[in-house]
Amino acid sequence: MTDLSLSSLFSGLLSGDSATALLVAAIAIVILISLMLAASAGYFRIILNIAVFARPDARVRAIGNPMVDPVTAAVVREAHTLHDLFDRFRAAGHPFPAAGEMDIDIAERAIRGYYYGKVMSLSENVPDSVRHFFATYGEMLVAREAAGIIMGRARNISPADLEQRISSAGPLTPELVRKAAHAAGPEDALNRFAQTPFGLVLAAAYRTAAGDPARFSARVQTALLERLSLAARSVDISLSPPVTETAGRMIDQANIRALLRALSLGVEREETGRHLIPEGGFELTGDRLEHARRAGSLPDLILALAGTWYEPYLSRYPEAVKDEDIPVLEAALDQCMLDSVRAVSNQYHLESGPLLRYMVALGYEVQNMQVIVGGVAASLPPEEIARLLVLEEINE
Repeated sequence: MTDLSLSSLFSGLLSGDSATALLVAAIAIVILISLMLAASAGYFRIILNIAVFARPDARVRAIGNPMVDPVTAAVVREAHTLHDLFDRFRAAGHPFPAAGEMDIDIAERAIRGYYYGKVMSLSENVPDSVRHFFATYGEMLVAREAAGIIMGRARNISPADLEQRISSAGPLTPELVRKAAHAAGPEDALNRFAQTPFGLVLAAAYRTAAGDPARFSARVQTALLERLSLAARSVDISLSPPVTETAGRMIDQANIRALLRALSLGVEREETGRHLIPEGGFELTGDRLEHARRAGSLPDLILALAGTWYEPYLSRYPEAVKDEDIPVLEAALDQCMLDSVRAVSNQYHLESGPLLRYMVALGYEVQNMQVIVGGVAASLPPEEIARLLVLEEINE
């Protein structure tokens, strides 16, 4: 048998043995190619990711988020009637279908239905590598609508009124809405959702709440964010940073909101802890979350957040901290979230950054549209409406 040790191969190469020399050359070429492929594999993946995200990124950039733009919002909030307002929404870039009768309830339901449809469409047009995360986000939205039906049945709201209040989308079909709204009670309504992607979440939250509607709503929100965090962590590691950051900041802010409200209401720490999400945060994790949880006052909480992205936004309003003006502080967190996804979009502009920014900013657009609807319906001055909007800050 031929001796293929390294010493014999190199001695054969040096002595001119053609067969051995050829084998050595072949092995060297294979090793060289393997090293080159290993070194360039990361670059191939990066190029492939850029190519896959190019079209959906370009699409959402072209669509934009006009209702978080200060200039566009200033024009829209000047509307005098709801019909005039929806004409301005369409002119701004949101193609709502024409409607005959219009009141505040019809307007708000139209906005929610439009929003859910846009998110579902987005989840169907993103790359496969991140689709599960975007689909889970969409399911989170419609699960809240489903939870509204369950709470409505618990409060004995009539089926007809419930059907009019709820917007269907995705797995929450019009037929499912009708059946759940006409359920005999909250447990029966819950059973109607058993086969949906969010059925188990609703059932677990209902059991935990023990008949308390506020606790049920809070628990649903917490569980849905936990599912979103899991979906973010399932994204391939090469694409996960912007997704996990966005989901993590959502959890951070949900925890901060829970702490703000608990401190303002004097809720016991043990009870507050039930509403916190211990895993999946971005900056507010481990000891830092525990430190925040132990804060005894709003100033203590702001101090516990020092060094995070959130503290400067909350510290802008010392009077609100002093007076425990929670709506002002929650609006500051909204501004913080909007700015954070813009930063994610800029940093990961060739990956999912623009898609994440569009998705989150679309939620604030809807919030702004609902605020303006309420303001126009109540004949509030435009400057009064402006104080309640969440808008991107213009950098001079």
